[in-house]
Amino acid sequence: MKRARILAVVFAAALAVAGSAFAQDKPKDPPKDAPKDTPKIDVSGTWDMSVETPQGTMALTTTFKQDGEKLTGTQSSQMGEIALEGSIKGADIAFAIVFNMQGQDMTITYTGKVDGESMTGAIEFGSFGSSTWSAKKKK
Repeated sequence: MKRARILAVVFAAALAVAGSAFAQDKPKDPPKDAPKDTPKIDVSGTWDMSVETPQGTMALTTTFKQDGEKLTGTQSSQMGEIALEGSIKGADIAFAIVFNMQGQDMTITYTGKVDGESMTGAIEFGSFGSSTWSAKKKK
């Protein structure tokens, strides 16, 4: 019971201090160690992608169209072109392709990080395991 009273007093004091801070005319500068606004990442465009597979490195061309956090686009290889859908939140990117393999849909999921004009991440081949991927934006 005593602990609850102490917490209530501390909470009330914090509210009083916060209330007096809001009453001031001049806004305070943010602390020097406050995170800076990160520039908006836009991955729209064409990317050269490399995927590590058990058979070796596979080269792909991936084209993204970004609308806010929503991604759509295509991924092309020697075997053809397939649609992709995903999202981007900050520097975190995630997208997937779904294709029919011998009568069954298979989803391949990509997750990773965007760093300027390059990306790296992990790829999940459905129940067939995982690997890594990287991409560079075409100029």
